[in-house]
Amino acid sequence: MDISTSITFDGMPPSEALREMILERARRLSRFADDIISCDVVVSVDERRHRHGNRYSVRARATLRDDVVEVGHAHEPDAGNEDPYVAANQAFDALRRRIEDHVRRRRGSVKTHADR
Repeated sequence: MDISTSITFDGMPPSEALREMILERARRLSRFADDIISCDVVVSVDERRHRHGNRYSVRARATLRDDVVEVGHAHEPDAGNEDPYVAANQAFDALRRRIEDHVRRRRGSVKTHADR
């Protein structure tokens, strides 16, 4: 199943290699939920540092038929990464885990605690 994927590069020139890696990771998400409609990804430069390298962040949003799952909105002091490929892999790993959790909740496979 082909997922409609949009990729935006903010504050940096587009990279075809990074775009292909993101498209491949988005395609793999269909293994975890077969009802993903679209995936929107924004790769941005958080801060430009001369001596220590730039910090990149990746925000990803997957739209399912009944919900939207998002990752990458945490603004912690060390939330960025100096390598955009590593930042993209971390974002897609987190997105995959959240999609898996959403699918488990939807089908009722999550344990609930009994009231005391």
